[in-house]
Amino acid sequence: MTDFLADQPAVQCFLSFTHEDDSFLNFVTPLKNSLEKFCASAHGRKVEVFVDRESIGWGEDWRTKIQDGINAAMVFIPVISMNYFYESADCREELTAFYAKAKELGLTQLILPLIVLGHELITGQSDDANIRIIEKLQYVDIKDAVLAGSGTAEWRRTMAVVADKLILAIRSAEAALEQLKKCDQLLLDGFAPEEDGPGLQEYKENLTKIGELLERQFDAISHALDELAGEMRQVTGDVAGMTPEAIKARVVRAADTIKPLAVTIQQVGTDFEATVAETDSTIRSYMRLMDSHMTPELLDRARREYDEFVEMLTGLMELEARITEFLTQIRPLEAINAPMRAAIRPLRVGAQSIQLGMRTMRELSRIISNLLVNQPVSGVGGRF
Repeated sequence: MTDFLADQPAVQCFLSFTHEDDSFLNFVTPLKNSLEKFCASAHGRKVEVFVDRESIGWGEDWRTKIQDGINAAMVFIPVISMNYFYESADCREELTAFYAKAKELGLTQLILPLIVLGHELITGQSDDANIRIIEKLQYVDIKDAVLAGSGTAEWRRTMAVVADKLILAIRSAEAALEQLKKCDQLLLDGFAPEEDGPGLQEYKENLTKIGELLERQFDAISHALDELAGEMRQVTGDVAGMTPEAIKARVVRAADTIKPLAVTIQQVGTDFEATVAETDSTIRSYMRLMDSHMTPELLDRARREYDEFVEMLTGLMELEARITEFLTQIRPLEAINAPMRAAIRPLRVGAQSIQLGMRTMRELSRIISNLLVNQPVSGVGGRF
């Protein structure tokens, strides 16, 4: 006899974590097993927790897989420590991309952060936009459970709480997705191909706002870099002929000047990373809608917008090259001077965020180009 209940598909959950943390805390396998068992036993819901990118099938087109996952009410579970933000580009990208898409759909409940270490740094005043994302969400503190170890009473109590929140998120998202499906159908039914439909107009206005924000972020980073370069030229001129002790004192004063500029680049750079994730989500949705209702007028508009996008991308590539050059030049001072090393660290965080944002923008450029060059007026189906 077929067991129809046991045969039902499981709700997918993706555990995003750094191997550095798991290597010394050893929590991933117990966490996966506990959540699956508590969800089944306490709530009668079948969930499957994936613990690596290969098993969930991210592949090269992982951003599209995130869209598919959200549509199926997949829960994204980032296991947070400072390693998550500063040792793993994959983790940062997944968090910003999933959050941007979930926020667009009003489904941020599908992100359930678990904080394992670094709690005191998770604040709304952080210079890192990714940390501020976590602070806004309903995260769960699992530090004591992880330190106590699986099989302890502390672990079981905490896993029961996490499972409760996980099931609540799934139920809430399923209800919201049902409503979104009805709204999408109404939107499609009312779309007029010969004009801007409500969907296209809304996306166009949103993209305009995002573009203006990206330009402001670009200008802020560029201005801060100009000031940093000016300070380093001043230092280079001042130290000529100085004694070693005088040079050390001058570098310390330079670090005091550089630090606020570096913090600015970290703040704006991580904001840029988050904005680009939102850009990615919005552009993909916008291009899907345009592709399904393409007219010569819309095609002409898309080509003009693509030219503007490429111009911005070119400017950002120049900015990235300037940051790389500056960090290369200042590295010897970082190596021998602790105040300078501390002053420059925020700049390195911001630079990493800018690189990740640039990677996303290059992929967007490729996608838009493929649509415009290869499929000028017909559907491409599933490219976004």
